[in-house]
Amino acid sequence: MTGHRERVNCIAYSPKGGQIASVSWDSTMRLWDVSVVGSRRTSSSHSQAVRDVKCSPQGDLIASCSGDRTIRLWDVETGACLGTLSSHGETVSCVAFSPQGNQIVSGSNDRTVRLWDVATGTCRHILSGHTSWISCIAYSPQGDLVASAGLADHDTVRLWNATTGAYCGTLIGQTLTTWSVAFSSDGSLIATGRRGDDLRIWDVRTLACVITLIGHRPWIRDIVFSPQGDQLASASDDCTVRLWNLATGYCCRTLHGHGDAVLSLAYSHKGDLIASSSSDKTVRLWDVASGRCRAVIRNLQGKVVWIPSTDANYLVIGCKDGSVLKWQVTEEEGQCRVTLCWGATSGSLTLTGASMQDVRGLSALNEQLLGQRGVENLLHKAGKELASMEPVISQTNQLPEGIITGLKSLIGI
Repeated sequence: MTGHRERVNCIAYSPKGGQIASVSWDSTMRLWDVSVVGSRRTSSSHSQAVRDVKCSPQGDLIASCSGDRTIRLWDVETGACLGTLSSHGETVSCVAFSPQGNQIVSGSNDRTVRLWDVATGTCRHILSGHTSWISCIAYSPQGDLVASAGLADHDTVRLWNATTGAYCGTLIGQTLTTWSVAFSSDGSLIATGRRGDDLRIWDVRTLACVITLIGHRPWIRDIVFSPQGDQLASASDDCTVRLWNLATGYCCRTLHGHGDAVLSLAYSHKGDLIASSSSDKTVRLWDVASGRCRAVIRNLQGKVVWIPSTDANYLVIGCKDGSVLKWQVTEEEGQCRVTLCWGATSGSLTLTGASMQDVRGLSALNEQLLGQRGVENLLHKAGKELASMEPVISQTNQLPEGIITGLKSLIGI
């Protein structure tokens, strides 16, 4: 029920059952039920830091990769490990499912990209040619191509046939370390972000650079296409987020507010909001149309994923300190309101009044008392079921000592 012991490296959302998968330097993969507080399953099958995690498009499988040179497949419903894919010679740094969900691509420090059959767990093709560690990989939306990037300055971005493993070509001129690669929604373009100060957009058919987006200072850390595919967002060490119009090649918005490098980005599912996470230990929510900062979540840094919902937007943030937190984002009277639903840190589970009705095992009396007394957080000992845990009251909004004492007595502390 608690958070990771070390930093969270990656998080991924599975629409089947509303699950979030998080992986960490602590060698574990955790499954979180986003509608009910707490971790459903913790896996420690990996023996070294887990570097990346992805959910299949169908939402029934999870793939994680690790410094132990393996990729592991997990069942979303049960959390059981279904198989181990092992033939890489060094750390597996990145992994991705094909859009059809029948294939996995992995990149490794052994300088190879490998294509795997999900049903059999066999390695179908070993793609060689990179001269350094693989920094990132991506499938085209149609699933017919794979793009891979090498980490070293002299390495390149390469395209491969996802069915045969054949080499299709290199993006000529893409030098310097490439941190991120992304296909447009129609698969006709590839965007690359690198250690330099420009972004490049490439034509997949000709492999020619068709747009160079200039404005950032080095380094560019993350890039992501909008859900509509008409816009590209980029994050940089220059403390800004930039929104680019792909039809014109011009920067249509520069989002100022962060005080340090911006490391990761995520569009909401409607594309009206974008979340940015920075080394300044804040996550900022921006209105895409106006470029205005709508909300700031302070004192945390990590990876962000949006969860689709009909009633509100939800964010899950996997943090550098190992915690995993769920936030509700709502619009009230023209104001953007961000509310913590729950947060799991190393050794404890934090609940807010908004999420207490979702907690399994909390007695009706405790729930009523906590709601009435305005208690903000409830910390629980790790490793036990909620019903048998000894609650400890904290951050009580300066309740009178008599009320605190009486509340503790009723709960049984």
